[in-house]
Amino acid sequence: MTEDRGRKTRAAFGKVSAAALAAALILGPACGRKAPALKHVILFIGDGMSARTEVAASRYLYGRDDGLAWHKLPAKAYVATWDVNVYNANARRAGRPPYSRSAFTPLLGYDVKAGGARPPLGPDARRFPAGPATDSASAATALATGYKTDSGNISWLPGDPPDGALPTIAEDLRARAGAGIGVISTVPFDHATPAAFVSHNASRSSYYTGLKGYQGLGIGDEIVLRTKPDVVIAGGHPGLDNPDFDPKKGYISESLYRALQASTEYVFVERRPGQDGGRALAEAASAAAREGRKLFGLFGGKGGNFDVPRVEDSPGRPAIVPQTDENPTLSEATLAALDYLGRDPDGFFLVVEQGDIDWANHDNDYSAMIGCVADLDGAVRAALAFVDRPGDAIDWTNTALLVTADHATGGLRLDPARPLGAGDLPSQAPRVETEEPPARTGSDRGNGAKGPGLGAPEYLSPYVYPDEDVSYGTAGHTNELVNLAAVGAASRELMKLRGTWYPGLILDNTQINAALRRALGLPSR
Repeated sequence: MTEDRGRKTRAAFGKVSAAALAAALILGPACGRKAPALKHVILFIGDGMSARTEVAASRYLYGRDDGLAWHKLPAKAYVATWDVNVYNANARRAGRPPYSRSAFTPLLGYDVKAGGARPPLGPDARRFPAGPATDSASAATALATGYKTDSGNISWLPGDPPDGALPTIAEDLRARAGAGIGVISTVPFDHATPAAFVSHNASRSSYYTGLKGYQGLGIGDEIVLRTKPDVVIAGGHPGLDNPDFDPKKGYISESLYRALQASTEYVFVERRPGQDGGRALAEAASAAAREGRKLFGLFGGKGGNFDVPRVEDSPGRPAIVPQTDENPTLSEATLAALDYLGRDPDGFFLVVEQGDIDWANHDNDYSAMIGCVADLDGAVRAALAFVDRPGDAIDWTNTALLVTADHATGGLRLDPARPLGAGDLPSQAPRVETEEPPARTGSDRGNGAKGPGLGAPEYLSPYVYPDEDVSYGTAGHTNELVNLAAVGAASRELMKLRGTWYPGLILDNTQINAALRRALGLPSR
């Protein structure tokens, strides 16, 4: 599409009613007119973001349940997130055969009668099925490849065959159309969700070479040395003082860190003491575009993750305070990537993960969760404004923006009799116990812990909420439905698949991949 035509399209959209615009974005052009091809995909993933997580953050930020940026998008669905482990556990209980891609029953993966036809919002613990539940690796694999797989697999077939690598939608789009690829995350770039779109491994823990990997490479090495995305902005920095290069703790390996510092293929920007990370990243993105090089931004703090914004309890005046300027915000990272990728005439596929939501919900840390969702909200708003920006060939006729979660974590419950308002946090205090809570390891800490009503004791959170206006049911993931919101050129394909595997407005996570493939003109998998 020419720049002039793009401006005319925006002007026309500006004159129609909101209802008409929503219908146009969902249903596409009028009958008899061929829709322009989808060229640009912006996929936001809130790791561990349940529907109740969204409501809680929206209440704090905006004083209402539906105030987040994506709550206003016109195309909506619910998403089933189960993986092969979940399916096989349910199949055994039902006396049914194990999962096979050629013959399976979706309702064995997600039981609508038990879990409900929409994500649970009330306090009823029965409505968030827990243990077993998918992990981030298999959930991201479903989104990236359209395949269900085993927990722990990164774009790899279930059963872990030696030749089990699965091509991802981003890789296919680059191979067929020459499109750019970008991944952003607030957690280390070799962790499950970003890695599933740009690497392949039978174990999410095979971070670097020397561990079990694909074609002799660990996940981090494969991303940088083999897949070579056009943009990587994520955590994993080894630290500002006394660098720690232990990948098992979430940090980059020393060999790969040194390779990036010396690279002529990438413009490499990293966290530095006293340096504004957002500004440094924007300058690096401009330099990379100007010099025809790729962009790699390595940031993070303790454990390799970005520092979670601090949230203040100030009723009526929401306050989100960055802990440091040395890491970019997620919106700054998103804009840097879009400014770079948006110059590619062949289009792009960008994945943006707010990974710390999952960590906060594993810890049942309400205030940290609010800060993480606020970070995601700002990034989505920045991306929407980017697409709406006049004077370029990127608009909603050739661009799709999606916001979803890979799975839900924590079993958050909100007391409907005592809803919290804007700027209002519940009373939250560290738990004082003679015994330590159950141990949790890795980025999917506590995955599989059972919640109430499933024959297991209530999880002892590191935090207590004495007023009981909020509570948690588990330290792990749950098998509940999560939300999907979308706008733009893929909306019609997404909405057509609602209700085809499950009743009502439910999609499967693999169907998101299928819809995007159809809209992009890629062959199905």
